[in-house]
Amino acid sequence: MEPIRIEHDDVKKAIQSGHSYIQVGQRKFLLIEVEDVDNDDCYEVTDPEEEKQLKAALHENNPILTNEEIKQMLER
Repeated sequence: MEPIRIEHDDVKKAIQSGHSYIQVGQRKFLLIEVEDVDNDDCYEVTDPEEEKQLKAALHENNPILTNEEIKQMLER
């Protein structure tokens, strides 16, 4: 994974808007913030609160969403 530098002001504003997703044409993209990207494409959790939330999600009931449920979430 290679980082991409965004220079276009409107795109920067969309990314920094606080929304979880951005849409480009018909495609929607999930936005997550990472501190560093290694060449092994692995995301390392460094924030203790984020780690706590991820561990709780892994140890609780997390049913897999259907394609329809995902589509509804993205259309909100």
